[in-house]
Amino acid sequence: MIYSSSCEYAIRALTFLAQKPEGTAVPIKEVAEREDLPPHFLAKIMQTLAKAGVLDSFKGPTGGFALARSAGEITLYHIVEALDDLSNYDHCAVGLTECSDEKPCPLHNMWTGVRTAVLDYFRRTTLIDLAEAVQTKKAYLAAQWPESS
Repeated sequence: MIYSSSCEYAIRALTFLAQKPEGTAVPIKEVAEREDLPPHFLAKIMQTLAKAGVLDSFKGPTGGFALARSAGEITLYHIVEALDDLSNYDHCAVGLTECSDEKPCPLHNMWTGVRTAVLDYFRRTTLIDLAEAVQTKKAYLAAQWPESS
């Protein structure tokens, strides 16, 4: 796994929100049920994302969470940055404190390429990309097994 369980849950929840009309607030209970996520843990994650400006939070009986910007403007990088410590990607792959370009560990050059590729993927992948991928997968599954739709 390249990110935490919190990030995984957030990505699933935000991809669900990205499939709703822009500005639609969805109750946490609905998001948790639809994505089969623990509601209390998800609520904490969503509050963190709201504090980071990724989500808007609405209180009251018609409250819930909505994307703070369009789904095309929110990237995986925004989500991972809000929930995980991105500096982990700067550390030595084998945990050496003396590892650098000048004094590389045996994995340094390989890890540098992997780290760059992962961070680039995070920066360029938006919630729209993820929502479209989910819709494509659902359509494929419905075509393969129409009786289970």
